[in-house]
Amino acid sequence: MVTMIALMGEQTLPNFLPLLHYKPACVLCLYTSTTRQAFDRFQKTVQKHGDLDCSVSGLCVEPYDLDKTANALKKHLEQKQLSGQNCLFNLTGGTKVMSFAAYHVAQEWQAPMFYFQSELKQGNLIEYEWQNGRPQQVRQNDLSCEQLTLEDILDLHLGSNKWYEDTKGKGDEGSRFEQTLADLLRAEGYEVRQQVHIGDSQAEIDIMLRFRQRYGVIEVKHKKKAPTGEQAGIDTKAIKQLATSTRQLGTYVQRFYILNVPLPAIHKALIELTGINTIVLKSYRDGKLSAEDRQKFVSEIAQVLR
Repeated sequence: MVTMIALMGEQTLPNFLPLLHYKPACVLCLYTSTTRQAFDRFQKTVQKHGDLDCSVSGLCVEPYDLDKTANALKKHLEQKQLSGQNCLFNLTGGTKVMSFAAYHVAQEWQAPMFYFQSELKQGNLIEYEWQNGRPQQVRQNDLSCEQLTLEDILDLHLGSNKWYEDTKGKGDEGSRFEQTLADLLRAEGYEVRQQVHIGDSQAEIDIMLRFRQRYGVIEVKHKKKAPTGEQAGIDTKAIKQLATSTRQLGTYVQRFYILNVPLPAIHKALIELTGINTIVLKSYRDGKLSAEDRQKFVSEIAQVLR
């Protein structure tokens, strides 16, 4: 039986995704007083997941005291009668001091380690083993994310009781625009959820989508086209909500703002400041898009998430 040692930070995906890949029997999470809630959400998500048969335990450590953290980890593992042969260290996450402490114990025990390159679209796992007392990279794997779901992502970041999906629909033209885009995304192989209400504020996400471990949220805005030479009346409320409320979904979330009318010039600076991806689909009418706009939408989404 393999026990994975994971370092808990505010971003829990770098700890969750390797579980789906390695499927260890146990995982020991090192967390701190500031990441206790993240650990609790992580534990509940793992226990809820149908493809994982993994026990989760936690150890509260000092985030910036290397000796105390290393000694506490070593003592805990020894009490469990574990050795380097049945431990696997995930050096991703936590503070740098926590990572150094885990490395120190892995070195002493000559235990295998890995690092998850979460900033890459591929999500590479870089694995290390000890040879002549030195860590050597032995392989680099493309992480399999087939078992990850949007439900996992929402549960990890918010908690299972802090979001829900409203499937009723409003029946107006804006809803039909949204449905048209959601259907296009599903046809392209994305997992899609619609009308997701998140957090205590119950902010609403029109569309949430995922491809492998990459995920994003879409705000859809449908407006009547303005007369020639004029701009459609669009306020900044939707842009601000998209930029702020979705912070709860972690640093890896990508944001998209989809309109059927040109973006007012006065809003462009705000869009650039917030890093939101904007796509204008002028051809939309009565639930239909031109072939050119369908390709434009699919292509620009793929550039970010694939």
